[in-house]
Amino acid sequence: MNSEILWSKIKEGHTEIWTVDGPALQKITFINGLDDGDTLFTVQTQGKPPKYKKNMSFLEIIEFIETSATASGVVGMNSRNFRPYKFGTLDGFRTEFSFTLEDGLLREGFGVGAKKDEKLYLIFYSGAKLHYFPKHKDDVETILRSIKIL
Repeated sequence: MNSEILWSKIKEGHTEIWTVDGPALQKITFINGLDDGDTLFTVQTQGKPPKYKKNMSFLEIIEFIETSATASGVVGMNSRNFRPYKFGTLDGFRTEFSFTLEDGLLREGFGVGAKKDEKLYLIFYSGAKLHYFPKHKDDVETILRSIKIL
């Protein structure tokens, strides 16, 4: 992956988070190969988290993402502009979204995803809508175009 910006990185399990200004302001989240039965997020505040199923369609994956986000404390998740997307060499999907967390700050974002060998790969970029989301959006688009799936 190519980036001209120095990102701070945190890795835990299947998840790696990159940020410049702090994850509360903007971040890229890489989900590296969810297996059948895995949950998307480790922290849940509401109910039992949904689990990824290897036979999910891309539309079902969007619903899985939205339900997972709500279970982790996201309020008012609004996905839109779902469409096909080339994820490295894989046929995948892309969607835009907006949401709010407990702090009340409106966030904007987009995500891309694909499946390979029944595992789910996702990348989300999100940030505070008024400044931090647009601040590094172009660099994130460059990163997405440089992805190679082996």
